[in-house]
Parts: sequence; structure tokens; C-alpha cells
Amino acid sequence: MKDRLDFNLLSALLKKQRREGLASFRKGNFNAVGFIFRVLLTLALVAVFVVFFGNFLEIYLGVMSGGATDPQERLYEVLSVAYAVVLLAMIVGGVAQINGALFGDDIKIMSALPVGANTLFISKLITIYLRQAVFACVCVLAINLTAAAHLAQGAEYYAVTVLSCLLLPLLSVGIASVFALPLHAFKQLLKDRFVLTFIVIIAVTAALLALYAWVLGGVKALLFGDDLRYFFSQRVMDGIAAFAAAAYPANLVAGLLTGRNVLVCALVMAAVLIVCAALSAVFIRLILGRALRNENSGSTTSFRVRRRRLRPAHTQLFALVKKEFLTIFRTPDYAFSYFAVALVVPLMVYFCISIGSSLAVRLIAVDCDFELAVFLTLLFGSLSNVFCTTNISRDGRMFYSVKAMPIAPGTVIFSKVLLCLFVTVLSQLLSAALLAATGYVSVPCALFLLAAGVLFGFAQICVATRVDFDHARFSSEPDGEIKESGNTVSIIMVAGLALSFIVGGAVVLARMYAALRGLAAQYAWVTFAVAGAVAVIAAAGGFALLACGLKKRYYRFSGGII
Repeated sequence: MKDRLDFNLLSALLKKQRREGLASFRKGNFNAVGFIFRVLLTLALVAVFVVFFGNFLEIYLGVMSGGATDPQERLYEVLSVAYAVVLLAMIVGGVAQINGALFGDDIKIMSALPVGANTLFISKLITIYLRQAVFACVCVLAINLTAAAHLAQGAEYYAVTVLSCLLLPLLSVGIASVFALPLHAFKQLLKDRFVLTFIVIIAVTAALLALYAWVLGGVKALLFGDDLRYFFSQRVMDGIAAFAAAAYPANLVAGLLTGRNVLVCALVMAAVLIVCAALSAVFIRLILGRALRNENSGSTTSFRVRRRRLRPAHTQLFALVKKEFLTIFRTPDYAFSYFAVALVVPLMVYFCISIGSSLAVRLIAVDCDFELAVFLTLLFGSLSNVFCTTNISRDGRMFYSVKAMPIAPGTVIFSKVLLCLFVTVLSQLLSAALLAATGYVSVPCALFLLAAGVLFGFAQICVATRVDFDHARFSSEPDGEIKESGNTVSIIMVAGLALSFIVGGAVVLARMYAALRGLAAQYAWVTFAVAGAVAVIAAAGGFALLACGLKKRYYRFSGGII
């Protein structure tokens, strides 16, 4: 197998990847619901960002540092920080995209063909660069145009803005290419060390939650602070300036935009890209080339033999739930998406109700904490409870092995529902306890939130399992891991959001209407009646949808392989 770059093969690989990308838009493969949902969500996020970022710039550009105001210097600092955040997100996404593209089905095919590791790696980087360029355009245009609206800029600013849309993804892909292959080697090292993997996942989740709490705290201060200018003391400004000066290579792009040491910035970025290319070449030879050779020879990297002790027999339901748990626990991506939900949902509900409650009191002087808690509990529960959308597909070909066993269909299917329900109960319990402990709702109301959240979660799990059962898509990977979400995720999320806005929005508006007319005490029962009735009906409907004709569908099931 050749190691040099073959441009003819590179062209052929790019053509193959382009056709594979276009195939996802063909009839039957195109997830129209998910695509429209992502576009609308992106536009909404951009609109919210522009509003908040614009309000922030109005204050920050006029902040004094060193006894004087310098809007152009403040703009450089803001752009450096903003680009650092965008670049970090793109690097993390780039690492995941590179490893997903290299070590999927392609490695099995390419290992049997005369395709060198360098050629394969470069072909994947080009495709990933084009994808990241689209993301960079959205972020850079939102940041730069909002900044230009608050501080007039010359024509060169807009020219460099277009250049930045190309430079940022180039930097992110270059840096990601350095970390992607070592990270894959690290994951292979942890492959059979499940406890250590779980500890790493918990640490990463805790770091993300801390970052989320810090960001939400800043948003709340921006919305409800008496005057944000008092926050930017000289000590804070010195810290921001130091961060901007050290935020390489993001501050280099900011320097190009603001005209600071343009030649130096260009030379340093070129040096960064050269170093990344050199390091990537080393890792390609050490890691990717070896992986291709191992795949071609059929060799494995794990030789440990586990001795298992005989354990007492358990019930069929317990054994199936344990099987589901071990499948999740031993797959890092599943473990992260599954266990992180129990921690993320309570904090999201808490921070959002703290903002929403203050906003409602300031704007219309209405206390509707309980109704907001109902709305947010349903909203974030429906957004985060999407792991159940792969309840059937997650089994892969193992599903047929279980099907061949003398186990009742209801036991097999509802073992999956039971495991997903466990994390729903845990997250809703933490959420209700946090709201009660912080005084936003009383203990009886917290118990009602717990019951309603669990019932809605149960309904969503049942519906998602039924939809996935009817449209299962088994992975062709040896480990059976689902790498990409299908239509089921989009359907369940859209349905959950619609129900959350209908029920949660109805009780919030009813509370506001009654409070503004002095009838809050007389109609306090409305929230309990509406949310409780819909929760019971949704749970009963979801159970009926899944259980009705389950045995007949189960024995006739023969699809799922993709």
C-alpha cells in the first residue's frame, strides 16, 4: 500500500464522498423534517445571539480601560474571545468528524484497496473542511456584521470577514487533524476498560456543566444586572486583555480584522498550519497506516481473556435490562448521551426558570413560577429524552438472537422502555428537588412536576420505541453502534416540542390571564387539571400505541439491516 499522496486517487475519493453526500438528499433518504427543524433552530439561535451580542457590544465598546475608552481595542478583545469559542467548538467537532469518517465502513474497504493513508486522510479533511466552512460562515457573519452595526468599519473589514470564513475552518481542521488520531488511539486503549471510560465521561460531563452554568450566569447578569459597566473593573479588563493576547490562533484572525500586525498574523497562521501538517503526517504513519494494515490483515489489538464467574439466575426482565445497561455502559458515546441527561436537564430547568421568573415579574408583575416549571420540565424533558429513539436499532443484529429465545415479546420490548424510564425518573427527580430546594415551587408542586414529567417521558419513550420498531436501522459496524441519527429523532423531538409548547404555553398564559384580572387564587387548579390530565392521557396513549399488536409485529419483524 502506497504512503505517498496520489492525486488521481484523491480525485476519485472526493468524487465518491460527493456522491455519498448527495445521496442523502434523494427521495427516501432525505430527512425533510429534521432538515427543516435544524434550519429553523439555527435561524432562531442566530437571532437570539444577534440580540444579546448587540446589547453586550453597546456596553462593552464604551467601557474604559486604563482611564480611556478605545472602541477599536475593545472590538479586538471581543472578536478574539468570540473566535476562540467558535474555533474551540469547530476543533471538537472536527476531531469527531475525522475519526467518524476514517474509522467507519470506509476503513474496511480502503484497507483492501491500493489507497495510501495520506491520500485517504487528505480526502476526508477536504470534505470536513467544506462542512466546517458552512458553519464558520454562519458564526462569522453573525459576529462580524453585528459588530459592524455597532462600530462602523471600512471596506477592508468586510473583505477580511469573507477571508475569515475560509481561515477559521482551515485552522480548525488543521488543529483537529493533530488531535484526532491520538484521541482514537486513546479510545482504543480504553476500549475494554469500562470503569475508567465511565470516569472520563463523568469528568467531561462535569466540566461541560460547569461551563454551562457559567454561561447562563453571565446571560442572567446581562439581562437583569443594574448596570453591566460596573462589572468591568480594571482588574476584569486586564484579565480579558490577557486572554485575548494569549488566545492563539483565534486572536490572529481578530488581528487581521482590526488591522493589528497584519503581516505578523498572516505569517504566524501559516506557521501554525505547517506545524499541524507535519504533526499530522507523523500520526498518519504511526496510527492510521497501522490501522489500515491491521484491518487488512484481520489482526486485533485486544488479547485479554476474561474469566467469568457463575452467577445466580435472574428473571428474564432483569437479565434483559442488565443487557441494555451493559450495552450503554460499554459504549462511550451511548454512555455520555445517556447518563449526561440526568445531570443536564435539572440545571437547564433551574437556570431557565430563574431567568423566566425574573422576566415575568419585571415585565408584567406576575408570579408564575409553577407554570413556568411545568413548561420547562416538559420542554427540556422532550429535548433531552431522545436516547429512546434507538431502542430497537441499538441492538443491531443481536435483536434476532434475542428474538430466537423463548422470551415473551412484551418482556423484550418493555425492558428497553424500563431502562430509558430509569434515567427519566432520575432527571425529573433531580429537577423537581432542585426547584423545591431553591424555593421556586413548593414540595407538593414538586411532587406533581415529578409525576407529570415521568408520565410525559414514559409516553415519549413508548412512542419512540414504536416508531423505531417500525423503521429500525441496524448499523453495519462490527460493534453495532449507531453513528448517525435518523428520522425517528426528528419526529420525536418535533412531537415533544409541539406538546410541550401546547400544554406548557397554555398553563403559563392561563396563569398570566387570571393573575392580571385578579383571579389567580380561583383558577390555581387549572394548571394541575390541564397538565395532569394531558400527562395521564399521553402516558396511556403511548402505552397503547406500543402494546397494541406488539406480539404480531414482533414475530413478523425481519428488517433493520442497512
